[in-house]
Amino acid sequence: MGKLLTMEEAAAELGISAKTLRGHVKDGQITYIAIGRGVKKPRRMFDVCDIEAFKERRRRTDPCPSTNQRARRSTTSTSSGQVVGFMALRDQLRAGRRKPSSG
Repeated sequence: MGKLLTMEEAAAELGISAKTLRGHVKDGQITYIAIGRGVKKPRRMFDVCDIEAFKERRRRTDPCPSTNQRARRSTTSTSSGQVVGFMALRDQLRAGRRKPSSG
């Protein structure tokens, strides 16, 4: 058995917060050693070997998105929409209105 770390030390070793570490403990993703005789609030300590094993289980290799070749689209898309000239539409609406009398 290696050196035992406190909750804060183990979290610092993993580069996460103590709250996140508690979540991993609650989910059963990382093991701990209960120190003392407390039943309601056990004092959790972490073995360095367990921390390293957790790191190895969490290790991922994702392909780099900039070098990942995307497949070309196999179909062409054409829009059935219509182009609307908003300025022309506005001018047409203004021309159709009656002008108020000035007298």
